[in-house]
Amino acid sequence: MVSLLDDKFTILSEEPSQGFLHTYQVQTLEGLKGHLYWFEVHSPEARTAFHRYKNAIRRLENQGFLPQGVLVSANPGRYYVFWPEQPKAAPKPRRLKPILELLEPFGYQESDLEATEVSGRPLVGRLYPQLAPASTSSSRSEQNPQTPPLPIDPSTVRPQEPSPRIEMPHKPTPHAHPETKARAPQRLHLGSWPGWLPGLLMLALGSLALWQAANRYLNPPEYVLPDLVGKTPRQALEAVHAYGLKVEFAEGSDVSLPKDQILEQTPDPGTRVKPGRRLELVVNKPRLGSVPTVSGRSLEDARQALEAAGYRVATITRIASGDTADTVLASIPSEGQPLRPGEGVRLLVSTGTRPPVRETLLPDLTGLTEEEARYILTVAELQAQVVQVASGAPDGLVVGQEPGPGVVLPREAVVRVLVAAQPVATLPKAAPFAPPRLEPPPPPEPTPTPTPEPSSPGVSPPTSNTTPTGPQERRVNVSYTLPEDIPNAIVIITVQDEVLVNTVFEGPVQQPWSFNQEIVVRGSAVLRVVVNGQQVLESPL
Repeated sequence: MVSLLDDKFTILSEEPSQGFLHTYQVQTLEGLKGHLYWFEVHSPEARTAFHRYKNAIRRLENQGFLPQGVLVSANPGRYYVFWPEQPKAAPKPRRLKPILELLEPFGYQESDLEATEVSGRPLVGRLYPQLAPASTSSSRSEQNPQTPPLPIDPSTVRPQEPSPRIEMPHKPTPHAHPETKARAPQRLHLGSWPGWLPGLLMLALGSLALWQAANRYLNPPEYVLPDLVGKTPRQALEAVHAYGLKVEFAEGSDVSLPKDQILEQTPDPGTRVKPGRRLELVVNKPRLGSVPTVSGRSLEDARQALEAAGYRVATITRIASGDTADTVLASIPSEGQPLRPGEGVRLLVSTGTRPPVRETLLPDLTGLTEEEARYILTVAELQAQVVQVASGAPDGLVVGQEPGPGVVLPREAVVRVLVAAQPVATLPKAAPFAPPRLEPPPPPEPTPTPTPEPSSPGVSPPTSNTTPTGPQERRVNVSYTLPEDIPNAIVIITVQDEVLVNTVFEGPVQQPWSFNQEIVVRGSAVLRVVVNGQQVLESPL
């Protein structure tokens, strides 16, 4: 039965275990061979060794000294690092100097790595994990006491000359005068204690301070590390200011979190530490990627390239083209544009069927921005006529198109793109109605004196009729025939009278086509016909 590690790696062979470290030669499910170092993190020593190893690899990755395919897993119960096999190469020692300088803070040396070269750049093909921090040069000298001392050149040693002795001239001893005899030393009596008490107090205080310093040096205090993940570097330094730790910062990248936020800390929160211990904090420095080149590739290759770069395919728009079916023609955003990892990329893909020489298939533009719709219509060799319409959709979003998607249009035809705009109320500069005609009132007509006649029963006297004022309604016939040299088009027919502007027809048409309809107008009227965005007819009715 074949053993799997983390459901990703097939074990080919296993080397003898070293405590909590297990070394395997494995093969991925895709057939890539390499070495895998598995850490059993059940003790503080194992956790410290793994995080030191992981941080060293991360420092190499941030500086671009790692090959493709190195995988680091720090999930609970799955702490391991996979190194794919690399071609053997021996870069010159001077080219390895930047790598060794990066690894020096973590205790790794040149003997702990296998170097390789890719495109003339030195890389770390494999880094051997250390179970304990590397010893210093002083510790190495203590471990090798048999190292012979350096030889001494006798010529450089100067003989030590005795210091000259100064002798005082002998003077005869004068006879001692009874009054000038040396006084005998006075004895210290207990009655003089105020003189030696301050010195005794100073000695006691010095002894106490010395005892406290020695006790603090031999038994330093311990502190419990707080959780610093999510804080800023300034907040983290203030939190551990009194602990006496050696704080070091490393860079990480997580675009989903704010910049300059602590992502990880080593040792972990809750660890008891003493002054002088190193605390490593990983600060978030998010880095944006760029869209890879997908134009000219097949749809599947473009999808894999985007996923490898950390992106996904958002939408696919298909248009007729002479290219092979499922060939990517362009992308939105275009290649090389910066984009946050995990974002979607829109692809323009060929259907593989070339339309007639002078015709093209109109794609679906709904949901795109105005800039994206113009870009797609340009690729499809169509012209965009953008019309701002009041809509509740976001400003600048395409909410409709005329004609609709799937219509075959001649190349360079005009497509009416309806773009959402926030409604704005404005006052008209002038009334749309014709100005009233000022005429003098007609003279009053003489009122005839009615001749009294005998009224017949059931007959009422005559009443005067009033003539209505304003434009008179009338019926007119509106007709138009699309010219034969235009195979299909978007036609708009409007009639403007003295009261309003009436759109009697609007939409795409195809040959043969004509329009004939009787409508009602008020007063004078004008017929206007617009074909593909251009006015072709203006005639009074």
